[in-house]
Amino acid sequence: MLTHVKNWLKTQKSQPETYVADTSELAYLVAALMFEAAQADGEVSEDEMALISATVSSQFELDDAQMNTLMEQVKADAQERIELHTLLRKLRDQADYEERLGVLELVWMTVLADDVVDRMESQLMRRLAGLLFISDVDSALAAKAAKKRINNAEHA
Repeated sequence: MLTHVKNWLKTQKSQPETYVADTSELAYLVAALMFEAAQADGEVSEDEMALISATVSSQFELDDAQMNTLMEQVKADAQERIELHTLLRKLRDQADYEERLGVLELVWMTVLADDVVDRMESQLMRRLAGLLFISDVDSALAAKAAKKRINNAEHA
């Protein structure tokens, strides 16, 4: 699934310069959704922040300075954000089903990072899947793939 996101990003990079903003916007959208998932349980751990930074920087090929700037913007915007619909609409407009599914897998990685899915996190993931027009079955498969990816990273 993440291959689809990577391929889409590579395609965007081969397009004229006008698409560069779309790639940075997509990186922002993914980081913002991952951050929302991290704070759904009321606490953002250092492990969750490290996971978000590592995942987004590798997926979008951001250096440390770009990632730090992006995360500062994400945190500042999260303080003022009262709804997720704007973020999700932008993502739906820029990504097809497989790409949205890949993004949902990244968000699931954040939720599953602490091995506990509380009620608020579960509710958030159901909402995100619905608002991204992703089926419950595919969301569950994305969660399973995210868990496998986390376990593989821990054993590597």
